[in-house]
Amino acid sequence: MKLKMMTFAALAATTLAAFAQHTVTAKLSDLKDGEIMVRYVDLAKRTISRIDTVAVKDGTFYLDAKGDKALFAEITVRELGSLPIFVVPGEQGVLSGTFNHAEWSGSKFYADLGKLVKQTDPLLNEMRTINDDFSKKVRDGANADSLRAIVMPAFQAANKKVDDLQMDFIKNNPANDVSASLLMDIDDKEGGINLLAPSVKTGKFSEFVSAIQTMVDRRKAQAEAAQKVAPGKMAPDFTLKTPAGTDLSLSSLRGKYVILDFWGSWCGWCIKGFPDMKKYYEKYKSKLEILGVDCNDTQDKWKAAIEKYELTWKHVYNPDNSSITKDYAIEGYPTKVIIDPEGKIVKTIVGEDPAFYTFLDELFK
Repeated sequence: MKLKMMTFAALAATTLAAFAQHTVTAKLSDLKDGEIMVRYVDLAKRTISRIDTVAVKDGTFYLDAKGDKALFAEITVRELGSLPIFVVPGEQGVLSGTFNHAEWSGSKFYADLGKLVKQTDPLLNEMRTINDDFSKKVRDGANADSLRAIVMPAFQAANKKVDDLQMDFIKNNPANDVSASLLMDIDDKEGGINLLAPSVKTGKFSEFVSAIQTMVDRRKAQAEAAQKVAPGKMAPDFTLKTPAGTDLSLSSLRGKYVILDFWGSWCGWCIKGFPDMKKYYEKYKSKLEILGVDCNDTQDKWKAAIEKYELTWKHVYNPDNSSITKDYAIEGYPTKVIIDPEGKIVKTIVGEDPAFYTFLDELFK
C-alpha cells in the first residue's frame, strides 16, 4: 500500500512538472480536436513574424515562449473568432472556459491579468451585446444611421469605463508587465508608455513597448503632415522620374488643376477605379492634369501596369527612399489629391469614392 502511494505521488509530481513547462495552457471547451494556426505578430513592422500549427486535444493546446521576450500571438478560428494571447517567458498561465469567455490563472503575470479581465469582461460583453443587437436590427431593416445615434452613447460609455480601468491599472502598477500588455488597447498610448517603470520598458515587454512607441511616433508624424497638406496649403513640390527616365516636377504643371493619384499595381481598388478615371480625364483634360504617383512597386511592375491598363495621363515612379507619401500623409490607397492651378491643395479623397467624381463635376461645371 505504501509503495502504491509513493508511486502515485511520483506520478503526480511528474504530471505537474510536465504541465509547468508550458508557458500557456489553454483549456477551451468549444474547441474541436485537430490543429489550429497560431500567428505571431511583429507589431513594429505590422506583419506576421511566424506562423505555427499546434495540436488541440480535448479542447486543450499549449504555447511556449522562445527567447527572453514576450510574444504576441493571435489565434483565429473561423466559426469562433479571434483570440489574442501574450506568451511571456518565465511565466505559466492557464486559460480556461470557452474561446470567447475564458479566465486567466497561473503565475504572477497571468494571475494579475486574470484579475483585471474579470473587471473589464462585463463591460466588453455589454459592448458586444450592443454591437450584436445593432447588427441584427439593421439586418431586419432598421436605418443604420438613426439606430447608431441611439446606441452609440451606451457603447462609448462602456468603452470609456474599460479604458479608465486599464489606465488606472497602469498608474497603480507601473512596474507590472501587465501594464505594458495594455498599451495596445488604451486610447492614450503615449501617456501609458510614460507611466511605465524603466524595468518594464527594458524587460520582457521591451520589444512590445518599442513597437507601440513607433506607432505613436508614426501617428504624430502623420498628423503633422496632414496639417501641412490641409486644404488651402501649398502642395509640397517634388521631382521624380517618368517611365521614359526623365525628371518631372509637380511645379512644372502649374496653370491647370492637377490630380495626384497615389496608386500601385498591387492595389485592387486602384485598378477598379481606372475606367472612371479615364472617362473623367477625357471629359476634363483641357482643365486638369492627372499625375499618377506609383507606390510600393518595382519599376518593371509599374511600367507594365501603365501599359496593361492603358493609362494615358502622366506618371512618375516613387522609390522606397522617397519622402512623398509622408509629405502628403498618405495612409491608404488609392489617395487622390486635387491641387489648384496656383499649386494649393483643394481636397484629398482616400479610397475609390464616387464623391471624387461628383466633386470634379461641381468644380468644373
